[in-house]
Amino acid sequence: MMRKHFLRWGILAMLAAVLIAAGPACKSSETADNPLFEKSFISNSVQSHTHDVKVWRTEIESSTTSGVSRATSLVNAHVHTFTMTKEQCQSVNGGATLNVDTSTDSGHYHTFTISKWF
Repeated sequence: MMRKHFLRWGILAMLAAVLIAAGPACKSSETADNPLFEKSFISNSVQSHTHDVKVWRTEIESSTTSGVSRATSLVNAHVHTFTMTKEQCQSVNGGATLNVDTSTDSGHYHTFTISKWF
């Protein structure tokens, strides 16, 4: 009986140790980008602030994508809408570097310089 308990607790302890060691490897929204899959781009500075936006590799590579449209990061109590057309995604995938303007919000807009990173 003792051996059974020892083995059971030993296996549970090893499993817990593996999970604890693997925990930092799990990605959270605050970890660095994985360049194989995504990249965060930072806009130009307007009114003393910038925004960032994340673009996924699949959005750039996929010829079936309809483009990209999402909110930028929240800064100074506002966001902007970042939009890339399918054609712009294809251009970046082909190696072009594009300047993409956001929507105008809070009386201004930002420009992102998007280029292929993979």
